[in-house]
This record gives sequence, C-alpha cells and structure tokens, in this order.
Amino acid sequence: MLERRITEENGVYSHEFFLAAGECNAESLMPLPLLVNRLIRVATEHANLMNVGYARFAPEGRGWVLVRLAVEMRRYPMVNDNYTVKSWVESASKLLSYRNFAIYCNGEVAGYVRSEWAMIDMNTRKLCDVSSVGELAASARPDMECPMAPPIRLRPVRQGRTGTYKFGYCDVDFNRHVNTVRYIERLMDQWPIEHYDRYTVSRFEVVFVRECHYGVTVSIMVDDADIHDCRAEICNGNVSHCRARFVFDELKK
Repeated sequence: MLERRITEENGVYSHEFFLAAGECNAESLMPLPLLVNRLIRVATEHANLMNVGYARFAPEGRGWVLVRLAVEMRRYPMVNDNYTVKSWVESASKLLSYRNFAIYCNGEVAGYVRSEWAMIDMNTRKLCDVSSVGELAASARPDMECPMAPPIRLRPVRQGRTGTYKFGYCDVDFNRHVNTVRYIERLMDQWPIEHYDRYTVSRFEVVFVRECHYGVTVSIMVDDADIHDCRAEICNGNVSHCRARFVFDELKK
C-alpha cells in the first residue's frame, strides 16, 4: 500500500504516504519536486474538504494558483520511509491565502513549509477577492506554529551562467500552462549529479511571476557564486516566469 491514513481535525489536514524506491532520487532520498507535488496535492485535498476547492470554484471560472513557496527541510524521507504531510490555513488577506505545512518522517519533524495562494479569474487572469471566501477565515489556525523564516523577496538574476530549455508536452498541465513542479525540475537540472551527491537543498524558495506555455523556449539563469546560497530564474526575454533560491548544505551520509 503506497498511500495510507487521511485525517482532518480542528482545521489541520493530515495525509500519510510511503516513499517507494521508484520515487527516490539518486541519493535514495525524497526529491524536492516530489515533495512539492505532495504539498500541492494535500493543499488541494484540504481545500476540497473545506468546500473552497476546484469543485466549488471551477463552475464559476475561478481557481487557486500557487504564488510563493518556502521549504525548509531538516531531513528528507528515505526509501521505504513512511512520512506524513500536515497542512493548515494560517490566515487570509484580500488577495492571498497563507497555508503552512509540517512534514513528519517516522514520527519526527522533517521540515516546514510556508505557501501563498491567490485566486484568479480563469478567463481574465485577474486576481479575485479572497476575503469573500468565509470558510478560509473560519478554519484558519493562526495559533499553529510554523517555526521557519518567511520567504525573502527574490530579485531578478543579473549575473551568472545561462542555459535554455523548450517546454514540451509533458511539461504542461490541464490548464495548458507549465506545471509548477516542472519549473523546479528544470531549475534543479542546472547542477550535475555530483553536486547533489555532496549537497542537499536545506531551504528552497520560489515565486511564480507569470505563467509559461507549451513550446516556449526559456533562458534559465543561475547565480551560484556562493555555492551555499544560490539564485536562479526562468525567463523569456524580459518576461520573468519564476525566481528561486536554493540553500545547499553538506549531505549527511
């Protein structure tokens, strides 16, 4: 069984998973893109349970988009580990919903995550008023601790090395936009396997600026002058699609 117990109590949603060998990276650990995939899945499940998800808003032409994400990991689950992702809404403003996560592995805290979500009109692509969604405020848990620093402001990358990539069929989702996880995979591919044999991503931040589409060739810019604190950006000419920060620590063997 690859997926296990799902619970919800007092505004906190919990989903337990099992890390299979085929899901691991070259270091036999949970890859960062898979973790982000799980975070989005758990957020989606919880939103649907709260009646603020796709089923409710899609008929109205509205939907949630991930704007900003900050991940801070003490350790990543290893092959055959059981791990649990817990999630709760911390608060909501006029334009954003703030959702936090805690990741547990074998009963211990493995990491925390802060995320920001916006609701957009799927036709006009304009932001909607989140404060009108009363269920968010009603279920918010501002008392729940998420002991990690909030994301910093990520500026455009002005120096460093540059690669290119053309987004293909497998990079897009049902909205025909590039999938969130694909951006992260393309960014991580800018370092060779030998780098990840030595370093692990202890903190990752990303802000999504503008959607990208199938067939677009983008530039991927990396400033890794400080190998322990790197900046990266995916852009198309003067159009920025996403900006990221990778904090690397020595991989513990």
